[in-house]
Amino acid sequence: MKISVIGLGFVGFPLFLTLLKKKKLISKVVGIEDDSIFGKNKIKKIFKTDKKYFNNKELDYLFTKYKNKFDISTNYLHALDSDFLFICLPFNINKNLITNEKKFFITIKKYYLGLKKGSTIILNSTLPPGFTSNLIKNIKKKNFFRKEVKIVYSPERVEPGLNYYKSIVETPRVFSSNGNKKVSNKIINLFNSIFKINKSKLIELDKYEEAELCKVLENSYRATNIAFIEEWGLFSEKLGANIYSVIDAIKQRETHKNIMRPGLGVGGYCLTKDPFFAKFSSSKYLKAKLKFPFINLTMQVNSKMHLRSINLIKKILSKNNIKKILLVGISYTNNVDDLRNSRAIDLLRSIKRKKYNISIYDPYVKEKKILNSKIITKINKLKNFDLIIMINNYDIKKIFLNNIKKNSIIIDLNRILKKNEINILKKKTKDIYILGRGDI
Repeated sequence: MKISVIGLGFVGFPLFLTLLKKKKLISKVVGIEDDSIFGKNKIKKIFKTDKKYFNNKELDYLFTKYKNKFDISTNYLHALDSDFLFICLPFNINKNLITNEKKFFITIKKYYLGLKKGSTIILNSTLPPGFTSNLIKNIKKKNFFRKEVKIVYSPERVEPGLNYYKSIVETPRVFSSNGNKKVSNKIINLFNSIFKINKSKLIELDKYEEAELCKVLENSYRATNIAFIEEWGLFSEKLGANIYSVIDAIKQRETHKNIMRPGLGVGGYCLTKDPFFAKFSSSKYLKAKLKFPFINLTMQVNSKMHLRSINLIKKILSKNNIKKILLVGISYTNNVDDLRNSRAIDLLRSIKRKKYNISIYDPYVKEKKILNSKIITKINKLKNFDLIIMINNYDIKKIFLNNIKKNSIIIDLNRILKKNEINILKKKTKDIYILGRGDI
């Protein structure tokens, strides 16, 4: 059995490595990148990297083990004799509902027309509900339908960070063959053999639209949950209350454990775009044009959430003689080398205008500098910094407690400091500000 993975990004490349591990089952695994400067540079980066490509223990082990055996290129012809073809390409969308739908369609068409008989295409990207059915409808309309090549939709299940590998192999999988039982059985057998899942973690939905909606609704709910808590964090600050103690009390009820906490803001690739897919689908594939007021409000709130933290920092800077600043974290979340839509970069950009001396501590980001601020991967002392802005939860708190400038200021934007640590630091620093807390 031969399997190809199209797109070697945050989703495709870890999947590619996971498949290589199944060499007894899979005779050949091929990875294909876009035949462009971007794609060629990505492949160069893969071969130039020595060991830590992912900063994830399991994936970096596989990367090192199989690097000399990688069969990856930009030549799509190498994938056309595959039994299964995973499409792991990004379907992009912005707030104006402009997408790369046409390019996505053309790419799939290229493989669909060239694949050998009996092949199955697995669309492993987050897609607007209705895309797959519309894809097949267009294929039939343009008279190049091939009944011997099947299409399945199964959204990616990836959580970059410490659980990166685990999320790929153990997260419950959703798929739809649109009711084709023969194809469904092939997918069930394949997924059971390449992932660590069982019947309860492999969920077949009747229609393509349901599987597409599953991923979009999941991410839209999470984005809305984050937006919802924003105003309550601000309210708690004005009230002089500790919102985190309140949330912890609420979470004692089993039905309320998924409530979010305040933070710097929503970043990354998924939550900043996926909710827009509902609006796109409604306008593109449906006769009824739905307005989605909750989604509109969610995306408006999330797009501006970080401004509250920026305004807080600007206020502190204007009232204090601050020269040297340390940002703890620059990626959009903990333990990842992913700067896409990082609100920490927006924050950095806003304070760079005053020409402060700003350093960034982030042990996961591979860049040496961002906006001309140096990225450091080790911290021996903090006595040189007047202001420390805590964005991501990295384990340097022992240094904070023992080696910090007496009159420094700390801003915690993601509930990183614990109660006992706050009590110690209050005695050693000038001020501590914690987002969502008005009781400090």
